Amino acid sequence: MKDNWPICGRTVFLFGGPVASIEPQSDIVLLWPNTKDGKEVQIKLDKYEKLFYALNKYNLKIIGVEFTTNYSEFSGESPRQFRGYIEQERHWSNWDATQKWSGIALSSFRNKNGLSYDLSNRISFQLTSINNRLKNLALSYQNQLNALALKDNFKNGQRFQDGFTDLVYQEFHSFLFDAGILRDNLCEYVYHFSNDGACKQDGKEITTAGGLLKVLKKMVVCTELESYLKNEMGPGGWLFELGNYRDLVMHSAPINIASHRLYAIHESIALPGNKELLSVRFPLPANPEKLYGERCKKSDFDKYIEHFKELSRFSIEERGAYDCLEYAHKVFGLLTNLSLEIVKHSPFKPMKHRFIRTKEGIISASEYEE
Repeated sequence: MKDNWPICGRTVFLFGGPVASIEPQSDIVLLWPNTKDGKEVQIKLDKYEKLFYALNKYNLKIIGVEFTTNYSEFSGESPRQFRGYIEQERHWSNWDATQKWSGIALSSFRNKNGLSYDLSNRISFQLTSINNRLKNLALSYQNQLNALALKDNFKNGQRFQDGFTDLVYQEFHSFLFDAGILRDNLCEYVYHFSNDGACKQDGKEITTAGGLLKVLKKMVVCTELESYLKNEMGPGGWLFELGNYRDLVMHSAPINIASHRLYAIHESIALPGNKELLSVRFPLPANPEKLYGERCKKSDFDKYIEHFKELSRFSIEERGAYDCLEYAHKVFGLLTNLSLEIVKHSPFKPMKHRFIRTKEGIISASEYEE
């Protein structure tokens, strides 16, 4: 125990489902589950802030961290704070972005701009939503991994499906839907407020990424932000890929049966000392645009019957273009960073409430952030 460390419990959600936990004022990190040979892994810290460094040194990639900082969070009277983690200079950029957009909403209200007020509130809400969706997806991985650990028959590379498998893919679908909403909200804000409203067209309302892309393609001169969006919403861009995954799930089929069936995979993580930590992988199909186009041709469905044996072989061999949690984490970071760029183009500076205790009681005042 370290008396001079913050009184804060931390639970680190890791790629593939494992968890690293550390009790308040403790210098011992416990990894869950045990290694493949049944051993418990402990990591000792010499500094409070070295938790993330130590986990990276152990070849463990971080999804996010749940903090317990007071008794109400410990007892369940208040929710514990989960923050998605991004491996960059600003690790907690989603938290920062949520606060920024809430500040824009307050500033928009004070400046009597209802549209900016509404959009800013929606963006702030969706930033929180994708943070929570990321957590829920990671928790579904933990449930799946727990079932495998209890069965005690882990075999690296083994494909499988059980009662938890579809629940993971369903959580991934939920993440895609909320990510798509945030993408559209951000694009709507760009349409109305980027470059002093240069994108706006009389009598035309744009509420989707697709609508904004049509406008940007017709513009002769674009700002750096608008050019970035146009490129990333085009073939090969990450927003283009996100849109295709989202449309495939929304309009065609669950992601794990969009082509041949996808099975979850036992996958071990190499640790120092030739130890292996258990984890799971949930594959995503490659080229969602092509898959979406194929599924629109109803006559092509016969191939699933005619080529059943061949597709079954693909199912057993498929590792996927991405893992679901890996892809969700990637999109979480990209959307968060995009929101921080777009907030710079708001016509209003963020504000915050300041609460002041006086003899007459507590009063609040709004002031611009420094």
